[in-house]
Amino acid sequence: MEILEIILPVLVMVALGMGCRKRKLLNQNGIDNMKILVTNIMLPVAIFHALATAEYSSETGILVLIMFVMLVISFGIGFLLKPFMEETYRKYLQFMVCVYEGGMMAYPLYTSLCGSENLSHIAVLDIAGLLFGFSIYMGLLGQTENGEKFNIKNLVFSALKTPAFVASVLGIIAGLSGVINKLIAGPAGGTYLSVENILTVSVSSIILLTVGYSIELTPELIKPCIKTIIMRICLQAIMMAGVLLAVKYFVGSSRLLKLAVIMYMSAPATFSLQTFLKKKESSAYASTTNSLYCIVSILVYMAAAFFSLQ
Repeated sequence: MEILEIILPVLVMVALGMGCRKRKLLNQNGIDNMKILVTNIMLPVAIFHALATAEYSSETGILVLIMFVMLVISFGIGFLLKPFMEETYRKYLQFMVCVYEGGMMAYPLYTSLCGSENLSHIAVLDIAGLLFGFSIYMGLLGQTENGEKFNIKNLVFSALKTPAFVASVLGIIAGLSGVINKLIAGPAGGTYLSVENILTVSVSSIILLTVGYSIELTPELIKPCIKTIIMRICLQAIMMAGVLLAVKYFVGSSRLLKLAVIMYMSAPATFSLQTFLKKKESSAYASTTNSLYCIVSILVYMAAAFFSLQ
């Protein structure tokens, strides 16, 4: 029942997106407008608030560095795996085997396992994902979608013009200075939280709706999706072992931190990836793969829960 409480809302919104397409309640233009709303306003606000209210320490910096290096390595290996993927989806493989869905998958599963009071353990891991995801990752994704050749200058300018990346940088600065926590603790705290909540309360629902709208469970698509899932599982298993060893050596591992790494790195690729994709074939491939990968996350959660109770 605990797993169902976590997964059912995700499945309902994804199914609703599929139903909206089947019944033609939404068209592609409407979905594209939702993506613009999420990527330019709602998601940046959510990212800023999360990072501005996070707790920072010397250990935080080490963990962020470990995760960032791991993301760069796994992203690079994704390029090496491209020859194993069908030509149609080959250019997207490196994006599908890297980064993680924290907020809508890893966070709730970890909270159910370890309690909301320990959420900071997994939130720290996600900082590197946000910085990498909305700079190098999304910048290269934009170039890939537009058929452009790799250009580091354009990549830098793209990151600086990406609202989510700017929000990440500003959020970390605000978090280190403690300005937002002071604001929340003051008389204007309630007003700030009300504005932040109204701007972000629907972000998860809209992202999942766009994911569901793009899912296509066709025989032609299932094969490359399953192949991608297998490659992601193998790569992330190796990366997870490396991160756990690095954390143990440089930080000192604990049961809660180990579970945070396991649950976070068992999540599918970020669902917000869907909001940055413009082409129908890429949207269908990413949405279907991520949706099916949720099964892997649930199985890992069940195994972690079983061994935690021993």
